[in-house]
Amino acid sequence: MGRQLFTQGYSRLLFLKSMNKQRFRRFDLYTTAYRTFYKLLVPPALKHMAITRPFLKLMADADAWHVYWKGHCIGRTGSWADLSAQAPVRLFSVGSGPSINQQDLGLIPGEQCVLVNGAISLVLDSTVSRPFAVMIEDSRFIYERADMLMQLPQGTRLCLVASAMQALGATCGAEGLAHFELFLIDGFETPYGKARREVNEAPSESYRMSAKAKLSLDLAQGHFGCGTVMYCGIQLAFHLRVQQLYLVGFDLTDFDQPRFYENQHNAAWTGLQNAYQERILPALKLAVDTAQEFNMSIENCSHTSIIPRELIPFNARLMPPSWDGHYAGEEGSAEQSDNC
Repeated sequence: MGRQLFTQGYSRLLFLKSMNKQRFRRFDLYTTAYRTFYKLLVPPALKHMAITRPFLKLMADADAWHVYWKGHCIGRTGSWADLSAQAPVRLFSVGSGPSINQQDLGLIPGEQCVLVNGAISLVLDSTVSRPFAVMIEDSRFIYERADMLMQLPQGTRLCLVASAMQALGATCGAEGLAHFELFLIDGFETPYGKARREVNEAPSESYRMSAKAKLSLDLAQGHFGCGTVMYCGIQLAFHLRVQQLYLVGFDLTDFDQPRFYENQHNAAWTGLQNAYQERILPALKLAVDTAQEFNMSIENCSHTSIIPRELIPFNARLMPPSWDGHYAGEEGSAEQSDNC
């Protein structure tokens, strides 16, 4: 009885007001205590592993991993090399921006679509049949939206950072982990089970770097964050070496507005406003420069996005016939890209 209280009974949800949103916090006494002691016992270079504790364990197998939950083997993750062999020529990376509500997403082929975070609702309402992959790098999203996640079809490719994989197990148990074809989105500088490393310790062909940003070209080596999960989708496109990448629902505008699947009452907290200038824009500039090196085009399908169109051109392929050709905050007609 005491252990049950220790492991389960102390779980609760804490909500902190921020930017008029409810920022999710999950508190579990056993997990918190375990991670605290773990950090005290391991070398500083391994402290990044604490967030994956206590019940998840991954064991390397070539470029994949055997997944263990509470000591039981759940299965094996997918191989990033094998995924590359199934790469589409073009990829739609779909986010959660409100602009999606004004677009015809029925024009997106499901097999060429990677959904990030809450964009999975497009599968639930049958707008997208079966995505190429789903990517989540925020464990908070798992805790908040596990009910949405578990409605995805059995065997959906689900790419998770290790902390999100731990969160999936914590909310949905071994059954939740076994429901998907899992892929580990490892940390490039904080690899699972290994000491923190410098970027230049990895093969030079696996990344690009500028003064303010880093970009992974090989997800088997890991990924870099920049403050928006869309950057995961962008790095997947580089890993797959697609020829065309379209960004959908990548608005980064009206930070106080709900995502397309939310409303004013259930909207989750976002940190995009703080990350935009210092992290997101430099990362996008690096991605655009690197895309030229690989002869890959990147276009933004969001007509309300604040991403400069001189940086990432706009493509109107998803706009309905009724669209008047105006961008939010601009006068005159939009220059449309027909390179589809």
